[in-house]
Formats: sequence, C-alpha cells, structure tokens
Amino acid sequence: MMVYTKNLILVCTGRDTTKAASLGMPVLQLCLGISQSGALQRLKVSAVQRHCLLGVTDPPQAINFCSAERIAADLVFEARRTEAPGVFADFEHDTPLNRRLLAAFDEALYDADIPLYVPLECGRTLSHAILTVSTAISGGSLTEYISSLQGIYSAARIAAFLQPVSQDFTLPSPTPNGVSLSAAARAALLAQTGAQPFFSRELCAKYFTYMNADGQAHFVLYDDDSTLAAKLAQLAGCGVQNVFALFPDAAGLLKPQT
Repeated sequence: MMVYTKNLILVCTGRDTTKAASLGMPVLQLCLGISQSGALQRLKVSAVQRHCLLGVTDPPQAINFCSAERIAADLVFEARRTEAPGVFADFEHDTPLNRRLLAAFDEALYDADIPLYVPLECGRTLSHAILTVSTAISGGSLTEYISSLQGIYSAARIAAFLQPVSQDFTLPSPTPNGVSLSAAARAALLAQTGAQPFFSRELCAKYFTYMNADGQAHFVLYDDDSTLAAKLAQLAGCGVQNVFALFPDAAGLLKPQT
C-alpha cells in the first residue's frame, strides 16, 4: 500500500526524535516548556536536533508570570539558534495567560518569518498562526469540516493533527465523545460480537455496531493504519500542507518506506 506521507510531520519526545529523523521525515520535537518563574526552559529530553520544529508545552497553571514578550523573544532566539523551520505551541487550555503568551508568540514569530502552529481551540483569535485541527471527529464529514475552516481562516492557515480515534458510543449518543477503547479491547469486542466493520467515507474511519447484553445499541468508531492513510490522502486533496502525527501513531504508515 502506497501511503501519502509528503506532508507528514512526526511529533516526538526523547529517543523517538533520533529514530524519526533517521527516516528523513520532518520532525517536531517537544523540547521546550515555561518554568514556574515564567521563563522559557528546555525540557529534560535528548539533545535538541537542528532543523526540527520546536514544540512548547503548556505553562504551569500557577505560574509566577513575567513578560510574555520576553518569552516570545527567547523563543525566536531558540528557533533561530537551532534553525527550526517552525514552532508548535502545544497548548491545551484556553486561559487568559495562554492567550497573552500566544498573542506575543504570534507577533514575534511572524516578524521573524518563523511559522507558528497552534491548536484551533486556542488560536482562533490570532492573526497569523497556522491553526491545527484534529482529525478525530465523530460526526459530519472530514473534508467538509476542513474546507469550512479554510473558508474562514484561508487554506494557508489550516494544518491538521492526525489523531487516531477508538471510541464506543451508545445509540443514540448524548455527547460527541464515546468511551475510549484500546486496540486490544476493540479486537476482543469484535471477536465477541462477530460484528462486521465498515468504512465511512465521510468520517474517513471504520465502524461497527453491536447490541450489549441489556439490548443497548452501540456504535464503535475507530482508525487503523488503512484509515489513517486514507485521512492523509483526503487532507492532501483538501490542500492541507502540514499534517502532524505522534510518532507511535504514524509508525505503521512508515513501514513500507523503512
């Protein structure tokens, strides 16, 4: 199976960085954080590789805050020092502190001509950042979702984060999030129920349905290497230039090329 990996960027920590870099793939190294005293700091990881994108993790919630502009300037310095082709702010919480930091990062990195990537949930109000969108959706159409965001922010400002889904929903489902299933639990459930998996072209994922012992209908949505490869192809078809994926999640897509 040929897998379209041209736009794939491998997200790594520790020793995975060296493994991923040896494949000749672009790498994002989660190697920076913000200290309790409000300073940019290197995390305890293997030596920062040159030419990797730099990842910055969420600051502590109870930070003794200092200048957002100073942290942004330090971030620009570190990106230039390591010849990083971009910076990923791996922020998970949309807080006033994070908004101040991201606004400062957005301006400083834009002025330095260094791309900044920010999760959509935290970056909607930014002027320049490229917004990363999770592929783990449970309803609608992946391509329509991406296209709608491109219509709002422009195609150049939308990237994707390839996040495998494996969730069990009751039907009807009261929430968009089901119960997470490990691959082993999902395989056991398939064997136990004898359910037939199908492929959803809209969600670009596999699914099956079953009834539990109490007669409650369930819907299981999941990804495997084949659906992740299909998602990469769909995203490329939408004009998405950069797709991030955790190295362990993408490992199965890289096997034919190793």
